[in-house]
Amino acid sequence: MKLLTSDQAAQALQVSKATLYAYVSRGQLESVEGPDRSRRYRWEDVERLRLRKVRPKEAAETALYWGLPTLESEISSIESGVLRYRGHEVVALAGQASLDQVAALLWTGHLDHPLEMPSASGWSGPFLSGGLSWLAQQLESDWSGWDLSPDGVRRTGWRIFQALRAHLPPHPLLEQALILCADHELNASTFAARVTASTGANPYAVVSAALATLSGPRHGGACAQVEALFAEASQSDPPTAIGQRLRRGDPVAGFGHPLYPEGDPRARALLQQLPHTQEWVEAGRQLLGTCPSIDLALVGLGLPPGGAFQVFATGRCLGWIAHALEQYADGRMIRPRGRRPL
Repeated sequence: MKLLTSDQAAQALQVSKATLYAYVSRGQLESVEGPDRSRRYRWEDVERLRLRKVRPKEAAETALYWGLPTLESEISSIESGVLRYRGHEVVALAGQASLDQVAALLWTGHLDHPLEMPSASGWSGPFLSGGLSWLAQQLESDWSGWDLSPDGVRRTGWRIFQALRAHLPPHPLLEQALILCADHELNASTFAARVTASTGANPYAVVSAALATLSGPRHGGACAQVEALFAEASQSDPPTAIGQRLRRGDPVAGFGHPLYPEGDPRARALLQQLPHTQEWVEAGRQLLGTCPSIDLALVGLGLPPGGAFQVFATGRCLGWIAHALEQYADGRMIRPRGRRPL
C-alpha cells in the first residue's frame, strides 16, 4: 500500500493542506497512521478523489496509465502489498495447494471443483515463435475451441496450458513458481486478453494476443534483461554488476514494483528458498533501496536461457483463461474512445 504524506497528497490534489484536512473532516478522504505515527493518505484514495475533480475525458485517459481500475474483476486483487486469488493469499496457496487446484480456483471460484483435463499435442522448436504459430494453427483447425461455454473454454484453456508447460525444464520449485505467476490484476497482457475475449474471439486467439503482449521488455520480456544482468555478475558479483550499470546510467531490471513498495511477496516466497540469490537481495537493498521483483526470482531459479520467461508465460496462461471466462460472461466489448491531442 503506497502512503502519501500530507504535503504529497495536497500536491497531488493541487489543493492547500487546509483543504486536504477539510476533505478528511467531510469524510471525502481517509487518513491512516504512518510508520512514524504521522497521518498518511492511501495513494489509491487520493487518486480516486483527484479523478472526481477532473473532466470525465481526462479521468478516462489517466485510468489507462496506472490509474484507477477500469474493469471490475473477482479473479485477483492486490491490497496492502498482498496478492490474492479470489480472496486466497497467493503465497499460502503456492505452499499448500496444487496447480490443478489453483486452476480450478481461478476458473471456477472453488479450489476443489473438478476440471476436465484433456491432453494436448504441442510443438517443437522455440517457445515464443513456436507457441504463437501453434496457437494460430489451432485457431484454424480445432473447432472445439469455438465452444465458448464455461466448460468448453476451460477444456481449451487446459489444452493450451499443457502445451505451454510441456516446454518447461524440470525444477523442484516449478509448480510454486507457476502458481505465483498465474494472475496479477489487470496487467498489460491480461488487459490484452480481455480485449480479445470481449470481441468473441476464442481462447487460442486470447492467449495468442496475451502472449505477444507479455513478450515486451516492459512486461514479461524483462526476464531477458535480468538474465543479462546475471551474466554480467558471473564475471564479478551482484553488487559490482549493479554498480557498473548505475555508473553507466543503464537501467537495472529485476528490482522494485509500484504495487509493492515493501517488496514483491511472490519474489520473496521463491528467493527465501534459493540461498544463492541472497547476495542479489542484499545488493538491491544497499545500492537501490528496493527489493527484487518476480522477474529476478524467476531468473534466480537457474533455468536455461529463456526459461524464466517461459515459466512466467505458462503460469500466467491460467490467469488469461480466467479473465477470458469472466469477459465472455460479461458480454460487452471493450472499446475505449480516442481523441486528437490539443
